Amino acid sequence: MPHGKFPSANGGQFWLLRLGLHELQRPKEPADDWVWMIDHTVQTGNGKCFVVVGVRLAAWNARREEAVQNAPDDSFSLTHQDLSVWSIDLMESSTAENVRQQLETLSASTGITPCALLSDQGADVRKGGELFCQAPERSTVMGFDIAHAVANAVKRQLNHDPLWQQFLGDVTRCKSLIRQTPLAFLLPPELKTKARYMNLEPLLTWSRRVLAFLKNPQAGLAQAEVEIDLETLERKVGWLRQHETSMVRWSDMLEAGAIHLKYIRNHGYHRQACAELRPLLSRYREGPAQALCEECLAFIQRQSEQSGKQRLLGSSEVLESLIGRGKQLQGRNKNGYTKSVLAMAAAVTQRTTQAINAALSTVKVCNVTDWIQDHLGLSLQSQRRRALNVLS
Repeated sequence: MPHGKFPSANGGQFWLLRLGLHELQRPKEPADDWVWMIDHTVQTGNGKCFVVVGVRLAAWNARREEAVQNAPDDSFSLTHQDLSVWSIDLMESSTAENVRQQLETLSASTGITPCALLSDQGADVRKGGELFCQAPERSTVMGFDIAHAVANAVKRQLNHDPLWQQFLGDVTRCKSLIRQTPLAFLLPPELKTKARYMNLEPLLTWSRRVLAFLKNPQAGLAQAEVEIDLETLERKVGWLRQHETSMVRWSDMLEAGAIHLKYIRNHGYHRQACAELRPLLSRYREGPAQALCEECLAFIQRQSEQSGKQRLLGSSEVLESLIGRGKQLQGRNKNGYTKSVLAMAAAVTQRTTQAINAALSTVKVCNVTDWIQDHLGLSLQSQRRRALNVLS
């Protein structure tokens, strides 16, 4: 830097936030094929942050077709740079009516009516989006994310499977038995306390590897340089063998779910979706895999019926990824919403000299501070600092 001067950390942060505010406020291209993805992000403190991002169907279709042609075995996904950020607003009271009002205000202020909304199936966001779509003056359709639909189907199958509960109990007991022993290298993965169905895939991966180890334990123990008698080994991890049949059934269910996910990511919702999917699922004709296929196909059929003659985007995973990226950029602070929420919008900006110049020449630090005051108010940190300074 000239004269030995370097930007401060605070100055660098505000460059990022200015990029984000520019993305949030820039006019979006007028078109009738916008899809808005909508979701809430939650932090400690009052309210939720309502996030709206958009992608045009024409752009999604072009990217999707190119990706599927070049790598048909891969699963296509949008990137952050494929999105535009339309709204980041703190909602002190998250209700369906408030979500509808936010969408109404956004549509009125931009002059753009989306052709579709896409969300997970969270109650407030779902109902609010449906209320927005019900207005007689618009033809917007409400779509739902395929990943959440598959996850919900897996959840329902596991919740009604007593063998899954028994398996989880055995895993928990195994962890306590071997944690402080030479067999600690065989510890099962840490389990999620929420959305426990998400434990299935890592547990199955662990189980398959341990079962393979048990087929030739002496070789494995020698490689690990562990000395333990085989009777003790069998007593502490041999219980896995009684779950082998269930693991095959659960693995089939996950494979079936992955086929649904990949197809909708690559092809979207459309009138022929179920007809094209069924041959891919023909081997899953029994057990939880069959039940999952029936539920997911029924869900895809409902989504596809409203697509008309076009394909509709069926995955909002890129929005979840963007929200996760925003949390990363916010750093260790988990206490309430701060100005760093604008980092989500900055994450989608094109990293070109022209784009950065346009943003920094248009948006000043004072614009960022005004936006923070209008949309977020005082952060929990500021409230704590002010209150405790008064009390001291």
